[in-house]
Amino acid sequence: MRRFLTCLLLWLPLASSSLLRAYELEVDGVYIGIIGSRFAYVTNKDSKTLEPSYSGDVVVPEQVIYEGRTYNVVSVGPNAFYCCEGLRSVKLPSTVKAISASAFLGCTGLQWVDMPEGLKGITFTAFAACTSLKQISLPRGTEIVDSMTFYCCASLPSVILPHRVRTVCSTSMQHLCSLSDLYVFASEPPLAEQGAFTLNDQKHCTLHVPAETLQKYKQMAVWQDFANIVPLTDKEYADQGYQRGDVNDDGAVDAADLDLLQRIIVNLPDDSAVRWAADVNEDGKVNAVDYVLLADKLSHQ
Repeated sequence: MRRFLTCLLLWLPLASSSLLRAYELEVDGVYIGIIGSRFAYVTNKDSKTLEPSYSGDVVVPEQVIYEGRTYNVVSVGPNAFYCCEGLRSVKLPSTVKAISASAFLGCTGLQWVDMPEGLKGITFTAFAACTSLKQISLPRGTEIVDSMTFYCCASLPSVILPHRVRTVCSTSMQHLCSLSDLYVFASEPPLAEQGAFTLNDQKHCTLHVPAETLQKYKQMAVWQDFANIVPLTDKEYADQGYQRGDVNDDGAVDAADLDLLQRIIVNLPDDSAVRWAADVNEDGKVNAVDYVLLADKLSHQ
């Protein structure tokens, strides 16, 4: 395993070297590259040698000013934090929409990354070999868990896959020897490719899934290999920010939710998080009673 990781750390930077550029400016210890006339990205101090450029706790700025022009920081570039073993945490701003290939590869001291909800994509090997990573929360809009995203994150105790996840790629979550809980909020079991998980990890990890589709997970390839599969609880939905009445999952309970609930009662969508939120009175059904209760709640706001 150690020999393989060494090869991985040596080869992957070369594979993505064509994407690298030198940084244009430094802001509070963060190296920034420029894209066109509006956007910026986080990068490494030296894109050729990839010498570690960061340590400790890093806060990435939302905007930077370069040559009199303001740029929004929209991504973490390829290999930006490559092998920064002294890096402890990173806070990304709401403007960041993507984390590129090998962005945090080999950051063995990294414990957590604060990712914005608006993040749209995390590319392969983004967190591979982050052996101290203890906390990660994928943004709600995540649809694909790419190959080797969390490969060998040996200290990660749990992973949460939001309800929009549709594909879990091969090797994406292999060798997570500390993983005890995997929470999957998708109603329809996502396509989990063979080798997405290490079978030995699945033996000691509890898989938490929507109650109404628990049997589907138990019959689906790869998911059925988890030794323990249990239904998600109300508390687990609430802990992830889902709330009763917020039917459209935009963080607010308002007239738009009432309108959507009316349509749901007629044609209920196959989405457990939507159904859970629409069940305002928590009786396991979505019907006119929930509509009346939500309307009453909004009238008193």
